[in-house]
Amino acid sequence: MLRFNKLSKRLKTFIRFTGLTIKEFHNLRNKAYPIWIKLEELRLKRNNRIRNIGGGRKGNLPSFEDKLLLILIHYRLYLTVEVLGYLMGLDNSNICRHLKRLEILFAKIRVSFLAKPKGTKKINSLEELFEKYPDLRELTIDATEQSIQRPKKNKKQKEYYSGKKKKHTIKTQIIITKDKKIFDISNSYSGSNHDYTVFKKELTPDKIPEKVKLNLDNGYQGIKKDYPDINVCLPNKANNANIKTQLTNKTNNTN
Repeated sequence: MLRFNKLSKRLKTFIRFTGLTIKEFHNLRNKAYPIWIKLEELRLKRNNRIRNIGGGRKGNLPSFEDKLLLILIHYRLYLTVEVLGYLMGLDNSNICRHLKRLEILFAKIRVSFLAKPKGTKKINSLEELFEKYPDLRELTIDATEQSIQRPKKNKKQKEYYSGKKKKHTIKTQIIITKDKKIFDISNSYSGSNHDYTVFKKELTPDKIPEKVKLNLDNGYQGIKKDYPDINVCLPNKANNANIKTQLTNKTNNTN
């Protein structure tokens, strides 16, 4: 999922997606945030509101920076609600609600450069998005482990011990694009977690746009059965019976 704290670490990509530098983004944020707070107070205290303040469904974009990122990408790339939903990890109705409120905000602060591009064809599908940004078409997923000091408690020792590394580690899943740009970084997990377990705990399939090809190693066996709709590329796993047959045939041919 695209989020400000991750995209802001890729400066060139951030400019391509938003049209702003990090400094310009923060200047816009500082200008817009006080007005956003006032608009939200008016919205929550309106006379026809049924629930008490604090009640109701919580938004999936909790930070104001993520909300700004959403509308900037919307205007910069001119994406449809469906495509925005895939990128931001939100459903269509959620995207519409956010955009409606943010457009009222930007009308208040009179941001002139955020005009919808004239004469530009709107991106209506993932195929059109991939054509314009081909680096998103193919992703590689793998987990990396970092050594940690041996925990003092026996329970923690067992939890953080990695059978693969034969040491105590923490594990993080990283998703990169074809041109080796970071698409997503997971939370950290104890070293005893299997790579595929981290994949499922992170709800990784929900982060991946449809039709994107995923390159994985043999640590993700079972993914084709569990997620048949995902386009997955796995290396052929060695089979002991096949290896034995190949060795026998080789011996017979030699004799």
